[in-house]
Amino acid sequence: MTQLHNNLAVIAAAGSRKTQHIVDCVLSDPTKRVLVTTYTNENLHQLVARLSGGTGILPSNVTVLGWFTFLLNECARPYQSAVLDEVGFIGGLDFLGKRSRFAGKSNPKRYYFDRHHGIFRDEVSAFAYEANRLSGGLVIDRLSEMYDHIYVDEVQDMAGYDLDLLDLLLHSSVGVTMVGDPRQATYVTNNSARYKKYRGINIAEWFTERVDRCTVENRVESYRCNQAICDFADGLYPDLIRTVSKNSEITGHDGVFTIKPSEVVAYAEKYLPVVLRHNKNSNTQRLEALNYGISKGSTYDRVLIFPTQPMVKYFHTRDYEQAGDRAKLYVAVTRAKYSATFVIP
Repeated sequence: MTQLHNNLAVIAAAGSRKTQHIVDCVLSDPTKRVLVTTYTNENLHQLVARLSGGTGILPSNVTVLGWFTFLLNECARPYQSAVLDEVGFIGGLDFLGKRSRFAGKSNPKRYYFDRHHGIFRDEVSAFAYEANRLSGGLVIDRLSEMYDHIYVDEVQDMAGYDLDLLDLLLHSSVGVTMVGDPRQATYVTNNSARYKKYRGINIAEWFTERVDRCTVENRVESYRCNQAICDFADGLYPDLIRTVSKNSEITGHDGVFTIKPSEVVAYAEKYLPVVLRHNKNSNTQRLEALNYGISKGSTYDRVLIFPTQPMVKYFHTRDYEQAGDRAKLYVAVTRAKYSATFVIP
């Protein structure tokens, strides 16, 4: 059967070179006008660095935008008059405010915006979708004229009306490639109740329902983590396909370990791990550390993890229901190539 679309969803484990897939595809054809977008600033910086070869200067055919910049500048602002009956109304982004539960869509300025014309973070994609609907599809038509292909990295972060916009793009003439790992859903673009059933780990179901217009490719190989680390991380998601390590390098300190708090300083001096913590309030014995979520997308030789109490329970019981925020634990463990060590009293 002939494939009538140019859309691809890559659902892949940590270390499977998801982002590299985007980089390789983008750089393979300098004649295509492409947009690359992702939610987090950390991932955005990595994309720019890799697509520019470390220079910060992107090829002329490549545009890289954060997801909210994309929604505001390429979707909402150009056709805001379709919703508001005026132009130039949209100010910035209100990340903290929320729509009043008494506001209705009949009063869009109150429904989508704060009193300073800042559009509520949870409503940006909804506004963009409405602008496309009321303009007769001009938002998507404009994107189709501007770009030959749109790449979405860390697609598991998308929620609510983001999925509606992606759906519209899948039906458009522009090609769409989306890559992500449902196990790494540590962030979410908005807190809309819409499509809650597809949140986090369940984003894969959204893709399987669209196989008529989007090829779904599962990648189970990790080129980062050794098999012991893969096995530990896979235990957090026992219903998913097991990960196969392509990292067979032996260093003499390989796998998943525990140390006592009294051993932290000596261990850090010997192995020089990157220290990962839950948040800034975590006691890391004055060692410089990164939050679990911030480390997403990065690769380190070794990590030293200061776990939360639920994560300690998981380490002892291997019961994923006791792990607490298992997405963040998965991210923390799978940053490591050779060793992931937990500080456990």
